[in-house]
Amino acid sequence: MKAVARLTTPARPTLRAVAVLILCALSFGAGGATAKERDAERGGDGERRGLGLSRAVAEKLVAANAVLQKDAFDQALAIVDQVAKRRNLKPPELAQVHRFRGYIFVNKGMTEQAAEELRLSLDQHAFDRSTEQVTTYSLAQIYTQLGRYDRALELIDGWFASVESPPAEAYYLKAMILVQQEKFRDALAPAKTAIEMSAAPRESWIQLLAAIYIELRDYPSVAATLERLIELSPNKKQYWVQLAAVQHHLERDAKAAATLRLADQGELLNEDREFRQLARLLFLREQPYQCAKLVEGAVNAGVVKADAETYRLMSNCYLAARENEKALEPLAKAAELAPDGEMYLLLGQMHLQRERFEPALDALQKALAKSKPERRGSAQLLIGVAQLGSEHFDAAERAFRAARSDEKVRRAAESYLKFLDEQRARRVGQEVLQTASRD
Repeated sequence: MKAVARLTTPARPTLRAVAVLILCALSFGAGGATAKERDAERGGDGERRGLGLSRAVAEKLVAANAVLQKDAFDQALAIVDQVAKRRNLKPPELAQVHRFRGYIFVNKGMTEQAAEELRLSLDQHAFDRSTEQVTTYSLAQIYTQLGRYDRALELIDGWFASVESPPAEAYYLKAMILVQQEKFRDALAPAKTAIEMSAAPRESWIQLLAAIYIELRDYPSVAATLERLIELSPNKKQYWVQLAAVQHHLERDAKAAATLRLADQGELLNEDREFRQLARLLFLREQPYQCAKLVEGAVNAGVVKADAETYRLMSNCYLAARENEKALEPLAKAAELAPDGEMYLLLGQMHLQRERFEPALDALQKALAKSKPERRGSAQLLIGVAQLGSEHFDAAERAFRAARSDEKVRRAAESYLKFLDEQRARRVGQEVLQTASRD
């Protein structure tokens, strides 16, 4: 069984998020600091010691951020590139230039270039702890998006080691990286933690947990997780169908049937395979009449394909419900559409049981015409029985003699031939008595 959840790539940082990050790093005033404290923080050369940026570089980057907020990515990039051409840039300044470029490239959809710029910014080893954590996390997201999962995991593990209280989103990111590496057992703990930490976990997080349980073949947990997804999004058909499939796998057929019945009542089922699955479950749960009516209604509505399998299922359901007469019509349609003669053979047997020899003979002759070589003997034997019932003795004899060539039915055919001789003798005796009576 493949993964239920559709794994999504991490979202790119939004412009608002970039603006907050840049302004936190570049603004001249420290939040909550007094004027005296801010003056003490700057050196006599106008450089901010906390960031290691000269006033000229900081002002340029703040200007670039202003145009970035207007989605003028190329204009912002041009300003940053102009800063990068300055001579004797110090590591803190280079770090901020590369970092700013990285976020511009992210929003331009240039993911490869963004990753390289953020990597160069971290390689300067010039950020304060908070900025380094934010940049590391962003780069881990981008590496995940690019499919560089080993590097992404290395970064996120380092990030976890540096953060005191990681948020739920970080646990989800780590779980997703591990899933992409097919380390499902390692991914289980962070995936569960992400959900447990959130009062209202996102649907994609629960999908990821379901996918992990599927890969670990922990189907009871898969079922419980799908039930949670249904509570979250009751109008999403795939959760109902998947839950029923898992319940059937766990041999909880009563629950599986109830799950699909609820989905049907909610008008969520609209595909052929879904109605077939529900019909089979109803049949297994000894609700054959409901099964037959469901299939019949779905065929009439054009939802289920009117093929041999469908009509055979409908006929079997009616037979199990002891509605034998209602079973004949769908069985005849199944026989007509089937590639071999098996359905016609069964139809002929049903008519023989009711001593309807003419319709039985019609069905059995059609069965013989479509039968595979290994089944022709059985068809010949039953044709002989139908002819015998109609007292067509010569035709019955020909059929029984033909059936004798099949090892599987030879003994039965010979028994019928003996019985046929007895019937002929009985008929001759009756004719003699009738003649004597008239004389």
